[in-house]
Parts: sequence; structure tokens; C-alpha cells
Amino acid sequence: MYKIISDLPIDYKFSTKTKDELKTYNAWFNDNKSKRIVFLIDLVKSTKGFESWNPNFSSESLKELGLWLVQNVEIEKISVEEYNKKRNEVPSHIDIKEWDLTIKTRSILVDIGIYFGEVFIKEYPNLKWEQYFSKRKKDLNHGHVIIKLKILELNPIWLLYIIGMGIIDKSKDENCLYDLFTIWKKYL
Repeated sequence: MYKIISDLPIDYKFSTKTKDELKTYNAWFNDNKSKRIVFLIDLVKSTKGFESWNPNFSSESLKELGLWLVQNVEIEKISVEEYNKKRNEVPSHIDIKEWDLTIKTRSILVDIGIYFGEVFIKEYPNLKWEQYFSKRKKDLNHGHVIIKLKILELNPIWLLYIIGMGIIDKSKDENCLYDLFTIWKKYL
């Protein structure tokens, strides 16, 4: 049975967190990374049609995982109160959706982000997970656990959130994970 992430030590508003708070997230990530992958593998392989998925951490395994992801991203309508709160926090020229990804989908995206990162690390053993601290707290990667490439930071969890939103608006398809891998390996 899939276990939704419910034990994060902080929320994802990383720019508002102290360095010590962010370090507790890093500890959580390192302590839970392997468990989260097991939850993901069990969930995918228990889905009809995906029982034979081979989670061998190869870039090829991302093809079938991408197909599974496209079929399993879910949204839910947000309340009027939530909508109004978001509307007050965001400039009026920015469009606000009346829906959001479900908590389960967000959890799955984190798990796939971890798996995606592990694919990079398995295919390129010189890479590793590390927590990134920027001089600018508004840096999107600040406090996140990323994979440092030559000139960029690969933030698989943030990228998977973007992929999830792209699946909903139909700008991403079942090739999304494999294509993402192909794009990012150019930065090695």
C-alpha cells in the first residue's frame, strides 16, 4: 500500500526557513530516500499493466515510469478560501488555477523525483545528492537536495512538480521523464 509523505519536518516554503530548519529537511531526505523509492516501486508495479516494470535505475526505465505517471496525476478543485488566499499572494496579471495537484500526486512526484535523481547517480557515479545553499534565499534551489552538475544544479523534485503541472495542461506526455533525462545529461 502506498504511503503518502506525511512526515516532512518543514513545508516547501524554503526561502522562509533558517539554515538549521533546512538541514532537518536534508536529514529527512537522506533517512527516507530509499523507503520512498520502495513505496514508488510497489505502487507502480501494483498498477494493472505495469506489473513488469523494471525499476533498474536506467534511463530506459524512465520511459515506462513516464507512461505510468501520465496516467496517475490527479487534481482537485481548491476551496474559494484557498483560491482567494492565493489570489492575494500573487500579482493580478498572473493566472491562478481553481485546482491543484492532490496530496497523493505531490507525494508521488517527490518519490519520482528521488528515483529520477537516482537514475542520474547510477548512470553517472561521480554525481551525488547534496543540499544546496545559495547566497540568495529566493533562489529556487536554496535548501533543496540537488545533484550538482558542471554548471547547473539538477533539482529533480522541483522539476517533477513542473512535469506534473505540464501533464495536467497537456504540455507533457508519457515521454516526459526520458526527455527530461536526455536534456539534463547534456549538462554533464
